Amino acid sequence: MKDKAHIGILTIQNDLHALTIKKYFENHEDIVCSIIETNSICNQSSLSWSNIDEKDFRCTITNNEGGKINVNELDVIWWRRFNSPQILPDYVTDSRHIDVINNDCKTSLLGLLLNDFSGTWLNEPNTTNLAENKLIQLKAAQYAGFKVPCTLVSNEPARIRQFCAMLKYQVVVKPVKGSLGVPLFTKKLAEEHLTSDESLSLSPAIYQEYISGNKHIRAHCFGDAVYAVLIESDLLDWRQNLDIPFSVFELDENSKICLGKVLKVLGLKMGIFDLKLTEEGKKIWLEVNPQGQFLFTQGISGLDLTSAFAEFLYQEAKKAFQRKVGSGA
Repeated sequence: MKDKAHIGILTIQNDLHALTIKKYFENHEDIVCSIIETNSICNQSSLSWSNIDEKDFRCTITNNEGGKINVNELDVIWWRRFNSPQILPDYVTDSRHIDVINNDCKTSLLGLLLNDFSGTWLNEPNTTNLAENKLIQLKAAQYAGFKVPCTLVSNEPARIRQFCAMLKYQVVVKPVKGSLGVPLFTKKLAEEHLTSDESLSLSPAIYQEYISGNKHIRAHCFGDAVYAVLIESDLLDWRQNLDIPFSVFELDENSKICLGKVLKVLGLKMGIFDLKLTEEGKKIWLEVNPQGQFLFTQGISGLDLTSAFAEFLYQEAKKAFQRKVGSGA
C-alpha cells in the first residue's frame, strides 16, 4: 500500500497555476503532486486503458516529467484545463487527421479517468460541464437566494427588442458560451444593435439588465472557505484593464451561505464567483467559473490565494487517502 496521498493536476502544458501549486508541495513529505498535460497526449505522453485485469495492462497516464502514473493510485484530481487541442507534430496538417487526434485523445483520457479514478474530483468533469452553463448557473443562484439581473437568452429578434424596450434599453449583451480563440467581453447594448434581424437570429445571446456601479466582487470559494476581493472599475467588464484597484474584502455571512448553496446545487467543491455591488450596496449575482484563475488576483491584491487553494487541495487529498487506507484499497 502506498504511504503518501497523491494529487493529480489535469491541465495544459506550461500552466502557471499548476506549476505554482506543484512547487508549493515540493517540501511536503506526505504528498505527491503530479501534472498531467491534457494537450500533450499526442506523440508525447502515453496513455493506456484496458479491461484486462492484469498488472501488465493496468491503467496508466504519463506525467509532465515522463513518469507513469497508475490512475487508481491518485487521491485527488484537480480538473483544471481539459478542452485545449493537442500539440501536434509538424507533419500532421490534414484537418481530418487533426480532428480525429483531438477527439480520440480527449475522449480516451476522459473515459480512462471516469472508469478508473476512485478519489475526489475538483470538480467532476460532467458536473463541471453543466455548471459552466450560464443558464443553469442563473437558476442555481436564484434558488440560493441571490438577487439576479433580469435576463433573456434568445435569438428571436422580436422578443429581444421587447425585452430591451421593457428595460428602457439599459441592457448588456454577452455570449452564452463564447469562443476559446476569441475573448468576447460583456458590452452595453445600443438601440442600433437591434436593427438587423439576421444578426440577432444567428445565435442565442444573453441579454441582461444593466447593473450600474463600479464595484465588483470576486469571491474564491475553496470548499467552505471564502476569499473575496473588491475590484473598482468603471468598465462594464473589468477584465479588459487590470490596472485598477483590487483590495481584500470581507463578505457578510449571508452572502457566504448563498455561495455555498450555489456550489451545493451545482455539485461543485470549488468555484470562483463574480458579483456586483449596486450603488446602494446590494450584491447582485453575475456568474461562477468552476475552474477560474486566481493568481492575477493574488498578484494585484496581495491576498495569498496560492496557500489557501493548496491547503484546500491538501485536506481533500488527505481525506481521500484516509478513505482508501480505511477500505484497504
